[in-house]
Amino acid sequence: MSSKKIINNVALTIDFDKSMLANGMQQNIIFLADCINNIPDKKCFLLYVGSPPNYNLVDKNLCISYNEYFAKRIVSFDLIIYAGFNPGQKRHSIDRERHKATKFVCFLYGNELTDSIIYSLDNNFKKISREEVSPIDQIWTSPHYKRNIPFLQTKFKNKNVKIAPFLWSSDFIMKQFRDLKLKISFEEFKSSIDINRVTIFEPNISFVKTSLVPVFIVEKFEQEFPETLKSCSLICGKELFKSSYFPSLISDLDIYKKRSNFIKCYKRFPLLYSLRNLGGLIISNQILNELNYLYLESLFLSLPLVHNSKFFKDYGYFYNEFDINKAVKNVSYILQRHRLDINSYDEKNKELFIKYSPKAIHNLENYKTLIDKL
Repeated sequence: MSSKKIINNVALTIDFDKSMLANGMQQNIIFLADCINNIPDKKCFLLYVGSPPNYNLVDKNLCISYNEYFAKRIVSFDLIIYAGFNPGQKRHSIDRERHKATKFVCFLYGNELTDSIIYSLDNNFKKISREEVSPIDQIWTSPHYKRNIPFLQTKFKNKNVKIAPFLWSSDFIMKQFRDLKLKISFEEFKSSIDINRVTIFEPNISFVKTSLVPVFIVEKFEQEFPETLKSCSLICGKELFKSSYFPSLISDLDIYKKRSNFIKCYKRFPLLYSLRNLGGLIISNQILNELNYLYLESLFLSLPLVHNSKFFKDYGYFYNEFDINKAVKNVSYILQRHRLDINSYDEKNKELFIKYSPKAIHNLENYKTLIDKL
């Protein structure tokens, strides 16, 4: 009876041509590599396409070009995790044949179920279905997509679907702060953000994260407390004007009719730039997408976060589902008490930063277990 091979050398795929700030997936890959590299006796490399970025959050000594890896066969791995991209069926099959002992995992960061619904119904997406690869030894997905496991098992014809820990660290936030090159400390920066001005960061690409409910929270607050808030800014708001419906929807709102230049739409800006220039009362809404880096970033910045994620219901200012009335009460409380309660707010939030840290012992142990049981 042959002994089970120990997995020491791990590789994660990543596309460096995609911005690290474009979505949570890119950052999560970096956090996962960091996590695995902190597990004793394991080393994690980044198998990349594109150009590696020039900053210290990525160790270039652990970066290997995927094209060179495939063409020159310069190294082999015990485990390859398709995270940022998969190479297509042909290369995958060749790689499996060359490295028969290597395990292959596909990490699905997105919501495959809601994406499949959207792409099936809306021709405007013009989504080209990516080429899936098989066989795969295991599929990983995030905790907030646990409900999707039966769908994933069916879609990918693979019963071996596991939940992988969600990871986050403040590394990219601190990099953004350094890049601003301000002559103030990080604490001074946080306290300088105007929390009487609302900023909504939903991408408005699909129904799972849109600005619609946050805008109506602001409208309801305006109806009850007119001219109290200074402004409402929609990052990625211009996406909403690709349809004629949204402009017609807001045209009768008080925040549009009675407040001059109160609500404005912008393209996507980096988070800290937006907060510094547009305001830091963050109002969010999601559907079936409860774990979101925006929430952790907002809480790390000591900002008031009005949200409906049950994963964070004990943090920030929670309202259930689409309860606009509760959200309005939260906004009212924020304007009166948030800065006064900031010490207890920050202390409570530290629990989350430990829970999701790539270096937390429980995350190291959980990923070690996932990997070693392959």
